[in-house]
Amino acid sequence: MHPDPPSSRPGRWFSRHHRQGPRPWRKLRLGFLRWRQTVLANPHTARLYRTIVGGLGTLIVLIGLVLVPLPGPGWLIVIIGLFIISSEFQWARRLLHFVRVNVEKWTRWIMAQRLWVRWTVGAVTAAFVAVVVWGVLKVVGLPDWVPDLPIFELLSLR
Repeated sequence: MHPDPPSSRPGRWFSRHHRQGPRPWRKLRLGFLRWRQTVLANPHTARLYRTIVGGLGTLIVLIGLVLVPLPGPGWLIVIIGLFIISSEFQWARRLLHFVRVNVEKWTRWIMAQRLWVRWTVGAVTAAFVAVVVWGVLKVVGLPDWVPDLPIFELLSLR
């Protein structure tokens, strides 16, 4: 006597794709890859495509570099620009790999330090950001919609 095959299987032996269907982004990605393959088949459109991707990625990297000293996601924007450029250029792939490896090393190193070292690094970073923001506000000035507070007179921003 052979056991009935469906009853001998575990209850959840199907993958989630069998239950839910393929992920919606997969079709979009495959469509993009097919389109990109047709673009890269022609040398003239391939050169134009690489120029556009390189220019857009470079613009995003430059915007990110301008935003690095300001509070916010400056480095993240730089890395996104590098990611865009690395989709077409090998040197950018190597640079992105270098950045990824060194950020991981820095993160492991800082997390292995004592708490007072981490707090000191955080405080120095916060002080640097505060000085940069103060300098930018000193050069540009405060917007008109900021209320007139006595602290701005102490910092000589008004």
